[in-house]
Amino acid sequence: MEKICINWITTITFLISIISSIYFLQIQFLHNLTINFNHKTLKKSPNLPLRFNSHDGTFKILQVADMHFGQGLLTKCRDVLPSEFKYCSDLNTTRFVQRLIDAENPDFLVFTGDNIFGSSTPDAAESLFSVFRPAMESRLPWAAVLGNHDQESTMNREELMSLISLMDYSVSQVNPSAENFDSHGDRNMLTGIDGFGNYNLEVHGPYGSASANRSVLNLFFLDSGDRVTVEGRRTYGWIRNSQLDWLQALSRKEQVISTG
Repeated sequence: MEKICINWITTITFLISIISSIYFLQIQFLHNLTINFNHKTLKKSPNLPLRFNSHDGTFKILQVADMHFGQGLLTKCRDVLPSEFKYCSDLNTTRFVQRLIDAENPDFLVFTGDNIFGSSTPDAAESLFSVFRPAMESRLPWAAVLGNHDQESTMNREELMSLISLMDYSVSQVNPSAENFDSHGDRNMLTGIDGFGNYNLEVHGPYGSASANRSVLNLFFLDSGDRVTVEGRRTYGWIRNSQLDWLQALSRKEQVISTG
């Protein structure tokens, strides 16, 4: 009888220990999921508007395209020598971009599509932060548009452009703002524009010049589209009429401003 009591005590003690452990783990898990609203991280923004340099009147743009970033160190290079394959990965791309920024000292960075290779990454957001890290760390203003491979992972094109627009020092936009237009007809046109990442950036003249308070260079960004199927054949997308209508309307408006 005494032996049975001891076994029961041991069993109950064991169960209490398990329940306590589960409770502790649950508390820790819920604590990690709790959002700390006292700690807020704001987007770091560059000095705007973009403008030409006062000392030499230049505005240097560094354009980078088709990085096809995947999973960093895990994504190996293609089309390299066998002796280089072991040591070559996506990290070579980011280091190369960093060297370009250091060597060229540009005023503005532009990434023009296929920034990530969606089919090579299980997490589009993680890849985006990795591929644009050199731009964010440079503290230079930068902008991006999408190619036909960016959306082949876990985010659609609208989600990708939204995230890019929220990154540090990015001046990218999901789509143009109705504030750019005065007439009711032009505002209605924006609701039907195709794609995501159609926008205009103004570059003002140098400080102290007659053009310091107006744009002397307009940079138009257009979404060239996803892959599409036409007459049963899978091909690349293209710029649609709605985008051209927006571009022409904005160009006419800018022309009136510059001559007015």
